[in-house]
Amino acid sequence: MSATCKTCLLPTNYLNIKIDDEGICNHCREFNTTDYLGAEKLLQDIQPALRLNTSKKYDCVVGFSGGRDSTYLLWYIVKILKLRPLAVFSDDLFIPEIALQNMENTCKILGVELRSIKHDNLKRCITHHLNAWIRRPVPETLMFINVGERIGYETLVEKEAIKEGVHLIFGGRTAIQSAERYKKELMLLNHRGGQVSWVLGYMKQVILNPALLTNLFSLKVQYQEFMVVRWKKQLIKKHNLSIIHPFYKYIHWVEKELEDVLFNELHWAIPEGAKNSARFGCEIDTLRQYLYLRTLGYNDTYVDLSYLIRDGQHNREDAAEILKSSLDISDDYIRYILTKAGVNSDLFLEKLERRYPKKL
Repeated sequence: MSATCKTCLLPTNYLNIKIDDEGICNHCREFNTTDYLGAEKLLQDIQPALRLNTSKKYDCVVGFSGGRDSTYLLWYIVKILKLRPLAVFSDDLFIPEIALQNMENTCKILGVELRSIKHDNLKRCITHHLNAWIRRPVPETLMFINVGERIGYETLVEKEAIKEGVHLIFGGRTAIQSAERYKKELMLLNHRGGQVSWVLGYMKQVILNPALLTNLFSLKVQYQEFMVVRWKKQLIKKHNLSIIHPFYKYIHWVEKELEDVLFNELHWAIPEGAKNSARFGCEIDTLRQYLYLRTLGYNDTYVDLSYLIRDGQHNREDAAEILKSSLDISDDYIRYILTKAGVNSDLFLEKLERRYPKKL
């Protein structure tokens, strides 16, 4: 049997994958092209929220991470929808300088106010969680590595909208991200089930590695992140907010069109050697993707490119070349991130190598 699906790039050991007799995975067999609602329907659906606004300065608030999706979204709101957004950036203190420069340049070109709000929840948790994780380095508990990040981006935008009297909020979620469900499925008991299975899976992992819970501040933040979706829903309901993700059901997200905007209109910079605009945001996310690759043999890049193959945006050969370059993260950069996170990089990588030797 092939080491990967014959249609996409997902390996045969991908979580819960099923490969049929023709060597094609269930994700490819079950893929359905989305019938997007279109820009006219989007404009129609945002009118009620716009009418509720009391702000004279902003029409909407945008969660702006500095990644390619939120950057393209900001451009779309200004240039296509002709709205006046406030861009809110949740700065977790692990953002590369090149991403910060892209954000400032984008907002300057578009004439958008950038409101950066720093928080240190991730910074205060990361040393403990990395040191705890390496004691039992399994992919199931890599979700702990970015604890502290989510508190910021999940409710920060809503709070700024409330403060400004804005009822319309835009997010950059796409259908591609919905395909990255293996990370949640890893924590499920036996990798299957719903919320109860997730809680039982979480309990299993902390019993196997109690060190994950030995820092009181990190434990508090873990609880806050578990509750944050509920708190977000309460904010939305209480203040009558509307959350819209244009590239999820209204507008087809097309990478070629996105990159044309990023590079030709917004003059984006990308790291030396990069082949496209994907994945050079939060340094801790880069580290986590590196660790998923080491422990599982795949990460989000496999999933994203496989989705784009099914969506007709890449052929398999071109996607494989992009994948190869995207996975080439230097050891020096990983050591830099680990050191910035406050752990002994040599000891960490030595333990990682013993458990998951690099393949030649």
